[in-house]
Amino acid sequence: MLTKLNVAQCNTQLLWERGKFQAATHDLTAALGGCVIGASVWETKAGYTQGPYHFHDGVEEWMYVVSGEPVLRDPSGERRLEPGTLVAFQSGPDGAHTFDGPGRVVMFSVGARGWGEAFTSVYLDADKVGGKPGVQFLRAAALETWAEPAVVAVPPAPAGPCPQLDLRSLPADSPPLAERLHAQTWTPTLYELGPTEATASYHFDWCREHWALVLGGTPTLRHLGGQEVMAAGDIVCFPEGEAGAHQFLNHAEGPARLLVCSTPVHGPSATVYPDDDTYVLRVPGQTGYRFRLTDQLPDYWDGEPGAAST
Repeated sequence: MLTKLNVAQCNTQLLWERGKFQAATHDLTAALGGCVIGASVWETKAGYTQGPYHFHDGVEEWMYVVSGEPVLRDPSGERRLEPGTLVAFQSGPDGAHTFDGPGRVVMFSVGARGWGEAFTSVYLDADKVGGKPGVQFLRAAALETWAEPAVVAVPPAPAGPCPQLDLRSLPADSPPLAERLHAQTWTPTLYELGPTEATASYHFDWCREHWALVLGGTPTLRHLGGQEVMAAGDIVCFPEGEAGAHQFLNHAEGPARLLVCSTPVHGPSATVYPDDDTYVLRVPGQTGYRFRLTDQLPDYWDGEPGAAST
């Protein structure tokens, strides 16, 4: 049965009122059965700002003005909007935004729902950065930063037979599988571990899912519940979050071979390394950050000018 809501008449619930910030909202995505595009109604009274001035990497947002006269702040300055106006906030610094009330708007977000991509939120007035699951840091607290290389697109397969490889005999130092198979929507990686070797450090990702298939040997899988010796043909899924923490080690005398598949890596990523208590954010083509988990900010409003409680 079709479900409908009226964005001008639906009730909103107060989400926050903190200093100069105030916003009430009504989530439309769950109510209307959406799973790819996020949508919600936001309402802010006169004299208040809807939320911190910010932008996202990995998410594009659109705002439609339902009623009122909201004053938009974006990189060009401030301007008053009229009902019926639609504004697009692109991913990245050029899409920074917030607005002052009075106004009721519908905010659409493409990529923030359903697909599970990672994205970062950068709060310019407080110089903070955050990534899923909502962990925030002062950018000045980073242990290190670096220029993150851009993701190079893999060309589509040429006309003819579909690409194929024999993973049992393929040399481990061959060009990446993604290139050989012209992978477009996910990333396959072939690992060959010699005795005492391991894959990446023990870690888990947010908004990334991995699957591993043992092709040969007896690698040891370290996971949240302990360690387990694997055999050829064993397959396992590592979901996002702590439940998917993993590392393969080879304690055997012979080599071990693995196929590891990952969901798309074109957008930002957030990775936790429990052994050294660090949190890594990467934005392809822009910046990578490494933080101590203990340096994360305890309050969403930390550092935001005008957020003092009233």
